[in-house]
Amino acid sequence: AERLLLSQSSLTVTMRQLEAELGVNLLQRTTRQVQITSDGEKFLGDAKRIVDEFDHLITTMRLSASQLSGTVRIAVLPSVAIRLLPKFVAEFREKHSDINIVLRDDNSRGLHHQVRDGEVDFGIGNKWYDYPELEYIPLVQDQFGLVCRRDDPIASGDKPMSWYDIDPKKLFILAADTGVHTVLRNTPELDNLLLTTAGEVLVMVTLLEMVRVRLGVTVLPKLAAPGPGDPDLEFHPLSNPVVRRELCLIRRRDEPLSPSARRVWEDLHAQIPKTII
Repeated sequence: AERLLLSQSSLTVTMRQLEAELGVNLLQRTTRQVQITSDGEKFLGDAKRIVDEFDHLITTMRLSASQLSGTVRIAVLPSVAIRLLPKFVAEFREKHSDINIVLRDDNSRGLHHQVRDGEVDFGIGNKWYDYPELEYIPLVQDQFGLVCRRDDPIASGDKPMSWYDIDPKKLFILAADTGVHTVLRNTPELDNLLLTTAGEVLVMVTLLEMVRVRLGVTVLPKLAAPGPGDPDLEFHPLSNPVVRRELCLIRRRDEPLSPSARRVWEDLHAQIPKTII
């Protein structure tokens, strides 16, 4: 009773309640002494084994929580996977070789479903739909611009380019499953421009190929646009209005990240530039 910080009477009541629950006598009591019964010996051995296993489990879990290892799965937009993360992943692996980062690229609809369904630890994308069970932490912004052929007449001249310079009948945009479409549709100043576009395309490769073969032009955020090394296409930032896509770290609300996932999350938030120019 002293070791358990209990009074003798409290310990006696507890033992009798346990015996009543088990239906056996664990102790043999006389006026002079208390001895353990054979049933008590068996119970004591099993109880010690269970307590030891529980202590070992607690120690193992605490050790696991203190170590950074394992696989971290991240759902990402293709533009993020290609343009934003390769350098980060390479540098992260040099510092944390026991953590393996797996990138699962998808459009905005698929990305949100992967995060909601627990298929990944977290995601990186813009807010396709405001799911209440998800938390969005702003990570980086990139500006929208016109993507056209280098020899397209619209690209001639040095003056800044405006949305009003675009002929909507030559404009192809990404379809509704994409985050790009969501940003455009949520910008009231573009309503008239988007009323009569040339069409919508779901896959980025198809969209760019249509521009490449002179079917029209498109608008994309900077990270999704072809780079300066593309032989045929070029990117021109658009103003009046300036439209930006906000990419976020997306996780399930009120569900803690694993230690390894938390390390990746925190490093992304600290190292990724807040604006892509």
